[in-house]
Amino acid sequence: MKNFFYAFPVILCLAGVFSFNLHAQTEYRFSLKEAIDFALENNYDILSSYQDIESAEQQVKEYMAIGFPQINAGINYTDYIALPTMIIPAGTFGPDSPEQEAQFGTKYNASADASASQLIFDGRYIVGVQASKRLLEKTRQQFIKTKLDMYEAVSAAYYRVLVAEGTKVILDSTLRYMENILYETRITFEAGFAEEIDVDQLELIVADLQANIIIAETQVQIAYAFLKFLCGIKIDDSVVVIDELDDLMTQVNYTALLEDPFNYENNIDYRILKTQEQIAKLQIKLQKSEYMPSLSAFINYQTQAQRTNWDFFNTNKKWYSNSFWGVEMSIPIWSSGLRRARIQQAKINLKKIGIADERLRTGLSIQVQTAQMEFNNAYLVMMNKSMAMNTAEKILRITSEKYKEGLSSSLDLLQANNQFLSNTSDYILAIQQVLVKKLSLEKLMYSD
Repeated sequence: MKNFFYAFPVILCLAGVFSFNLHAQTEYRFSLKEAIDFALENNYDILSSYQDIESAEQQVKEYMAIGFPQINAGINYTDYIALPTMIIPAGTFGPDSPEQEAQFGTKYNASADASASQLIFDGRYIVGVQASKRLLEKTRQQFIKTKLDMYEAVSAAYYRVLVAEGTKVILDSTLRYMENILYETRITFEAGFAEEIDVDQLELIVADLQANIIIAETQVQIAYAFLKFLCGIKIDDSVVVIDELDDLMTQVNYTALLEDPFNYENNIDYRILKTQEQIAKLQIKLQKSEYMPSLSAFINYQTQAQRTNWDFFNTNKKWYSNSFWGVEMSIPIWSSGLRRARIQQAKINLKKIGIADERLRTGLSIQVQTAQMEFNNAYLVMMNKSMAMNTAEKILRITSEKYKEGLSSSLDLLQANNQFLSNTSDYILAIQQVLVKKLSLEKLMYSD
């Protein structure tokens, strides 16, 4: 009893730790749409893309700031440990004056200055601002592409979870069904109305189902882990999916996916390429602007003081000031063909983008046609697998009834069970394939 009182505080502490860990975990219950919405706020690639956009916005501001006034100031203080010495040549102060050493300046020196400059005209600045805005537009388009990739990946991961869980549910129900038959067969065998081989066959079926359930449980865990990773959820938190494969299938608009016309100008890859084309055209303008002069204005103010004693804050002693303003024009005259070569390179790059444009349009048309055919084929296969599963289920039910009546062997039951499991698994995978092909087609035909 005494030991219990010593151990009781420790038990309370441990209970508190475990309780904290349990409460620290969060459970998320997601429909497919909710999982996608959550990933839009927490997916690692999405978060990185947000930063890319913010960085591009700051680059636009950075470049625009070049055209606004630039103001700088500075303070300088010098304390000569040893003043510099100069040699005054002989004869400087008269024909007979000897060579002399002289020190000029003061030990303590201080100065302060302020300057301002303003760009008045520079063709490169005008084009550069336009190019930075196009780069921002491209970054935003790449963000849309990242969202589409995330939508496809999260949806596929969600489907994978449903397939893994659906497979496990079927295995669990089949196991319970076979365990009941095994139980009844053992009783029949012990009563002398069944053969031992029948019991062995059923035990083999049950053992095989148990092994498959272990594999299915692992697949469920892996599928959930991947879904959590894509959604940006901590691995210790839990996720529950609430949609069903059949419900998701009812949301598929087969007619629209197969019959709606494809406009490649809505495709995000094509839009990015067109923005890149605009940037390439601006690059040509930028190189041409190198032939244009630039003009800027500036103003400067400076004050300084020299002291033999450190008394810079003595108001009775002067600080000497000077100021000036001016304009500066830079006129390019001759670059030995450098600027012309750069313009030609920019034009070549624009031609390459034109080739890529034609290639992408042709490729997208082929991809859409292929994706539509694959989607249609996946749907037809799914319908075929559905009928096959229903037939296999009917065969298993009839074979089980015949087995109970002694009109069918355990080998027949084993074969019927394997057919049912195989066809059911094929049907679930066929549904997954339809949904995955739908994702690929939707991504190609996306239009915001």
